[in-house]
Amino acid sequence: MDIYDTFIRNIVDFPIKGINFRDITPMLSNGEVFHQVINDLNKELPSFDKYDKIIAAESRGFIFAAPLAASNNKGLVLARKAGKLPLVGYSETYALEYGTATIEIPKDAILPGDRVIIMDDLIATGGSAKAMINLVRKAGGIPILALFLIELRSLEGYKNLDIPVISIVNYGLHPGDKLQVTGKEGLVKFVEKISDTEIKVIDKDGNEEVISKHDVISIVYVGENGRLTYIKYRD
Repeated sequence: MDIYDTFIRNIVDFPIKGINFRDITPMLSNGEVFHQVINDLNKELPSFDKYDKIIAAESRGFIFAAPLAASNNKGLVLARKAGKLPLVGYSETYALEYGTATIEIPKDAILPGDRVIIMDDLIATGGSAKAMINLVRKAGGIPILALFLIELRSLEGYKNLDIPVISIVNYGLHPGDKLQVTGKEGLVKFVEKISDTEIKVIDKDGNEEVISKHDVISIVYVGENGRLTYIKYRD
């Protein structure tokens, strides 16, 4: 059983029409599943001596960052919405689809030289994650990694971050993604979405083709040493 396929619920047209909302509440309400999720995230953290603190975005980021920080004896920094903290150290405003939002961190929560993990439940456009990176740097800290439970790959939020990004569950595709496809020898490269059921790809010989999303088996990362890492494709 894939716990992420089973316990992350897709809600169509929420909060507005055209949006597929990834609902994690079934996953959180099952103790064994939630424990496994924390273990999966923990495996992606650097070794103990490589970082000092985890900063998490209000509010769902707190759910995952708190147990990770506690179990690794690391400090937890809360990036809160404006007006929630009695002693504000630094503030950062970032763009939303409509308007702006501001997050703040407590005074002295991050010290100069602190190596900090950026943490949230989901990365979409990357605005709030970039704001946390900026807050860490304003405080004199060093952001070293951004860790998320979910990534909406088609929005390419990772491009807004200048640090490594790791996500446990990926939905959609980035242009240029290499794919393992049913019935194809070798890997093909994703070009663009054609419809809700079809995508355009380029094969190893440079030929373009429209295929069904259902034929995609995995997203494949090719490392510098040629090592292949297979990530389950979810739409």
